[in-house]
Amino acid sequence: MRRDNRPLWWFQLHQWLVKLRVTHFIRPQLDGCGKDLQVMYPSFLQLSGPAIAFGNHVHIMALPDSPVRLSVFERLGSITVGDYCIINPGVRITSASQIIMGHSCLLAMNCYITDADWHDVQHRIYAPGETRPVRLGDNVWIGDSAIVTKGVTIGSNSIIGAGSVVTRDIPKNVIAAGNPARVIRELDSDDLTDRAALFNMAEPYSQFEARHYQQLLTGNTLSGWLKSLLFPSRQD
Repeated sequence: MRRDNRPLWWFQLHQWLVKLRVTHFIRPQLDGCGKDLQVMYPSFLQLSGPAIAFGNHVHIMALPDSPVRLSVFERLGSITVGDYCIINPGVRITSASQIIMGHSCLLAMNCYITDADWHDVQHRIYAPGETRPVRLGDNVWIGDSAIVTKGVTIGSNSIIGAGSVVTRDIPKNVIAAGNPARVIRELDSDDLTDRAALFNMAEPYSQFEARHYQQLLTGNTLSGWLKSLLFPSRQD
């Protein structure tokens, strides 16, 4: 569709039902969770194992064809997601040691973070294999389909290019890419922003978001929405 034809009341009802599902089904599975956890399609967020914790204002976008999976292996690992982080569709995070994400991190679609090999080279029937903690600093951006392997530390503000494989530490304030990933240029640390700024505005982010959808959807009708679904036109 070219535009969102949903009536405002339908959108608000859907948002209320999503929040109810997050409160009832998602939060009880977490060892810790801050305020304002938002999950798109919460039925496609798959949590497995204990010791998974989220900070404040964590936003997770899961899709039916691209679920988000966070897994801790047999009480051996832990996953900690800092404040203001965004996790996009298809992301997988698997731990048998420790994975810590700082504040304002962005995980693009289909990226994978793991702190274990999951099988030894010789003894391939034994899991989890060798393990070493993974740490992402604040404001780290992991690109589409990138892989971060065991024992890696990525410094604050750094960006990992799409499709990269990170096998060793990356310093702060750089862009790294490739397989294996290497630094390709530095970033100006004086001109960097992070998601925390969205939540420290004069107008709370939740009010800004509500006002945006009210302006976008006001005037839409149920009949018009159904018509756009059944008989779409170029105006839809």
